[in-house]
Amino acid sequence: MTEALPPGIDQAFTVAAAELGMCSAAWLYVREVSDARGPEGVEALRERLGRTFPVLDAVAAVWLEGAREPTARTEAVRAALAGATRVVLVGLEAHFLDPLLPLLPGVDFALLRHATFDVNWERVLANYDGRLRPLDFDTFQAWAGSRSVLLTFAYGVHGASTHVIPSWLRVTGEDVRTQFRSLIAWDVLGAPMWVYPRWLVEVPKSAFTQVVAA
Repeated sequence: MTEALPPGIDQAFTVAAAELGMCSAAWLYVREVSDARGPEGVEALRERLGRTFPVLDAVAAVWLEGAREPTARTEAVRAALAGATRVVLVGLEAHFLDPLLPLLPGVDFALLRHATFDVNWERVLANYDGRLRPLDFDTFQAWAGSRSVLLTFAYGVHGASTHVIPSWLRVTGEDVRTQFRSLIAWDVLGAPMWVYPRWLVEVPKSAFTQVVAA
């Protein structure tokens, strides 16, 4: 089954995941493969890449169960961000962030330049035409304040826990928690992962002010 897929698809997916986000890239790949090769192609994609990329595995499983588009509602996250003037993003999910930004024109957004995969940050930031400001570990706390929010993307809720990218652990010490108004996890996967959550870390839901669904 896996021989139906082109060589190098693993490396290509890594590039897409770096610059779009793991969930956004997974939906893109599942859609493209399904258009070209149907359900058998999606099964082959899951078989070949699923154990390496658990978010892709979960998205392929959801697609095979009948879902054809990711849920990307913004109401819950917009409510969680109400009153905020600054948002620091830890991680990127383009499919979910893109519709959110135009709905919050008065809010300043910044992106922490740290990722699981190698990222061309200039190219990523250029996609947002100045709407995302770059921050690093030694500069992001300058954005702290009573109307500032730290926002990351979560990948499924599992009982009392969720999974996020490892960068989150590096920005959320006790001193940081008191400097930002709220710490929000936006669950963009909304589905269980069936394989070991490689590339991610488990974090208690209680570590966040809110966990909201897409």
